[in-house]
Amino acid sequence: MIRFYPNEEFREFKVEGNRTKRYAISNLGRLISFTDDIKNGTLLKGSLADGYRILRLDNWKNGVKIPQYFLLYKLVAEYFVPKTDENQEYIIHLDFSRDNDKAANLKWVNYEEKMEHYRKSPHVIAGRKKTLSHNIKADGRKLKETTVIRLKKILLDPNRKTRMKILAKQFGVSEMQLYRIKSGENWGHIKVHVRPKNDN
Repeated sequence: MIRFYPNEEFREFKVEGNRTKRYAISNLGRLISFTDDIKNGTLLKGSLADGYRILRLDNWKNGVKIPQYFLLYKLVAEYFVPKTDENQEYIIHLDFSRDNDKAANLKWVNYEEKMEHYRKSPHVIAGRKKTLSHNIKADGRKLKETTVIRLKKILLDPNRKTRMKILAKQFGVSEMQLYRIKSGENWGHIKVHVRPKNDN
């Protein structure tokens, strides 16, 4: 027997194929299979894909297995989270936990809102820091800020005649590292003042 929580509500969702089992999702993100009565159902854990909880069911057609996938957070949102605008095509996890599929943790948003939420994600922020750290150390050693300031002044000098290849060798870094520093992808927080171009 499944223990039902206060204010928990289950709703059956459509599954393709001829099956003896039926399936339902709750507003708390719990998944069950049942035959005739939800109260006599079996609680299912599902599985994880990239941190998201999913249900995988296999169908057979002409001897070929055809898998069906259901993202649990999408089911919860479709059955329990109302949209407030017709442009809301995306679903976000408010607490950034991909496996917290409670209706109270889900929200329909438009593309701009989705990207804003994405940028605030701890996973994304940590990934950026890791990438930045990797880029800085890609040449086997970490450059010092004073060295980067010197480099930036040279790289951004409109009168520069020294080629990137030569500069890379002088400072013991790769040409790619120099381009990243010049564009601001690496060490973008360091600003330098460059003398204007000499037209004489």
